[in-house]
Amino acid sequence: MVKKIHFVLPILLLIIFVILGAFAYHQVEGWNLLNSFYFVIVTVTTIGYGDFAPATNLGKIFTMFFSFFGITIAFYLFSMIGANLFKKHVNQKVNEIKKEVQKQQEIKQDIKQTIKSVEKDNKKKNK
Repeated sequence: MVKKIHFVLPILLLIIFVILGAFAYHQVEGWNLLNSFYFVIVTVTTIGYGDFAPATNLGKIFTMFFSFFGITIAFYLFSMIGANLFKKHVNQKVNEIKKEVQKQQEIKQDIKQTIKSVEKDNKKKNK
C-alpha cells in the first residue's frame, strides 16, 4: 500500500500541476487551453521548443516558479518509473541466477551421489 501511495501521489500531483498551470497560462497570457497545455507539457518535460513564451511580467514570474516545481515533480515521477523498471529488471536477473545456481547445486549433488555409488561398487568388488 505504501509503495502505491508513493507512486500515485507524484502522478496526481503532476496532473494537478499541469491542469493548474494550463489554467494559469490561459488566464494570464490569454492563450487558448490547447496552447496552454502544450506550453506546460513542453516546459515540464524541458523540451522547450520556444514557439510559445510568456509575454506578460506576471506570466514570466509565474513561469520561473512553475518551471522549477513542475520540472522537479516531473523528473521525480520519471525517476520513480525508471527505478521501478530497473528494480524489476534486476529482480528478474537475480531470479534467473538463483535458478541457475539451484540447477548447478542439483548437478553437484547428483555428481556426489554418483561418486558415492561408484565408491560403494568398488568396495564391493574389492571384497
